[in-house]
Amino acid sequence: MLSFLVFIYLTIYYIRPTEWVPGIIGLPFLMVAGVLSLLFLGASVIMKRFPNMLTGRAERMMFGFAAAIVLSHVSHVYVGGAINSINLFLPSITGFFLIICFVDSRKRTNTLILLLIILTTFLAYEGWLQSTTGFSHGGLEPIFENKTTVDDESVKMPRIRWYGVFNDPNDLGLALVLAVPFLLNMLLQRRFILPLVTLPVISISMYYTNSRGTVLAGLVAIGSYLVVRYRSVYGALAGGSFAIILFLFGPSRMSSVSASEESAYGRIEAWYAAYQMFKANPLFGAGQGSFLDFHHLTAHNSFVLVMAELGFTGLFFFTGLFYFPYYWLWNNILKKGGMQLVPEDIGLVCAVFSSLTGMLASMFFISRSYILLPFMLVALVTGVTRVIDLGVQNVAAQSAEKPKHFRNIFILTILQIVGINIVVKLLI
Repeated sequence: MLSFLVFIYLTIYYIRPTEWVPGIIGLPFLMVAGVLSLLFLGASVIMKRFPNMLTGRAERMMFGFAAAIVLSHVSHVYVGGAINSINLFLPSITGFFLIICFVDSRKRTNTLILLLIILTTFLAYEGWLQSTTGFSHGGLEPIFENKTTVDDESVKMPRIRWYGVFNDPNDLGLALVLAVPFLLNMLLQRRFILPLVTLPVISISMYYTNSRGTVLAGLVAIGSYLVVRYRSVYGALAGGSFAIILFLFGPSRMSSVSASEESAYGRIEAWYAAYQMFKANPLFGAGQGSFLDFHHLTAHNSFVLVMAELGFTGLFFFTGLFYFPYYWLWNNILKKGGMQLVPEDIGLVCAVFSSLTGMLASMFFISRSYILLPFMLVALVTGVTRVIDLGVQNVAAQSAEKPKHFRNIFILTILQIVGINIVVKLLI
């Protein structure tokens, strides 16, 4: 049952058939799948089938973040806003817990990765259709933006997209990048068929998103994979070489990256507005989804957006969601005396963490604090680390002094707030 729900839920979330397939447009397929999934997960908790759902570190951080969303409105005595916000966040909650419960073995992990690659290839194919024919299935056309050439001529540049949560080219780009480290890992393991079929289409569609965030996420994801996999100067050189190639031949918008451009000033002004919102409501924030009520532009930073809308409480749990996976990576893989993994497992670890790292790098420049993709990756990484912990005698974890995780997350949250304040004061 769990496998069926994961397959159906992610397929509907990615493909969005009720937004473009004639005859079923408008039908609540995703909502029905979500309700069935939540009922199944609730029954599983009662039967104690998934003990980590209530006690696991990642699960507690997710519950805390959801509570922070509710409290951001309840603290302003706006119950309707709390109900609306949690309804909008429910797809991310559902997908997170489905995946974290599903990934309990290497076989299931590989099955989920294969599903994500297939769904990503479908999105890439639809993007390729837009770039070549001008529209994809359902008649969706790309977004056209004006660009000034070196001859001061204005030309319209297409940026591909998909339906629903992928309607923004940046969001589509993030979904495409997510699969790249897994395909790279397959290539390095000499499993050529799937990468050779899917990677060209995905790469072309990444290019036609014309998204800086996509390029940045791709750079960081591939670079971090090579560095962690080989942990040598050669990995760093390979990642750096790939970065240079992307900057030279990547999307046209990369050529306009500049700290002095108008969009950069707009971003700093948005950060200043975010900090003012935080100062006015430091504990619970201004309310989830209310940023644009106080400023005309979004925060252009997922962590800044959480700080402004959910306050210290929300930022604490949001930071904690990413803290625990990376603590595991440092303590068990990067630090001396960590686990000794077989090549297949170290490749899997590098792939899931580099995918998450690329996502985080892009989230620093765009406001994507509540969509499923980052939470899906956190769930996947958490599941993979638990599978490996069960299969390997974790000497490093057993011998190490138990760290004060909540203290560390508290300090990281404070540092983010202080750092944003310093950046704003220096650049505004």
